[in-house]
Amino acid sequence: MKKIISILLGICLCGGVFAQTQLKIISFNIHAGYDAPIADIAAFIKEQDPDIVALQEVEYYTNRTGANTPRPINNNINMLNELAYLTGMHGMFYVTLEKCYGGKFGNAILSKHSFDETRRIMLPCAAGTEQRNAAIADIKLPDGTEFSIVDTHIDMSKLDNGMSQIKEVNRIPQLGKHYIVAGDMNRRVGTAEINELSSVWTLALSREFDHIGYYPANGWVVKETKVFSDNQLSDHYPIMVILEFVK
Repeated sequence: MKKIISILLGICLCGGVFAQTQLKIISFNIHAGYDAPIADIAAFIKEQDPDIVALQEVEYYTNRTGANTPRPINNNINMLNELAYLTGMHGMFYVTLEKCYGGKFGNAILSKHSFDETRRIMLPCAAGTEQRNAAIADIKLPDGTEFSIVDTHIDMSKLDNGMSQIKEVNRIPQLGKHYIVAGDMNRRVGTAEINELSSVWTLALSREFDHIGYYPANGWVVKETKVFSDNQLSDHYPIMVILEFVK
């Protein structure tokens, strides 16, 4: 009997030693809330039970009721606060455009885990073109695992902006630390900009303009990927990656 208990104890200890930290990450451009009520978007996120959600085209008290861009839903609300409340996740929002249809426009991150620190890097852009940013959150998990998530949305209207913005995103990772990048790069695999992105980040999943990658290349293992191609909540499909942390 003692021998059986010892064997079982050894199995449990080995299981603890070799258990690896995994993170489920979703990237989702919600199209400024044109296509579905925020409550429906929150319900989708909650159903997937992710650790991290990188959101693009998130708005704060905008009112898109004009003749050019009518939006019958989601006007005059704080989209991040609604999503955080309905999903039960921590949330952060960093503004890209300070003046947007009477409100603000930017990137947001939802996290199952609290943020150690958050910050924003304004990305370079030519005069007269739309500003973009990289929203960054540093997170420490209960098991001591530390990493940073970078959420960004690259300009599509001016090609030169795209390359300079990608180069700025490539300057974010620091040696010896673990990072995840997620967002709408407005470029497909094979373009010069995504080739540039891939010179620093290892892409785990790409679907049209949306990408999730990681740094360093030997710091993560891709366990699962998914494109939610039946999702009708936006003009972008949400994409999901499960990454395993390698210490």
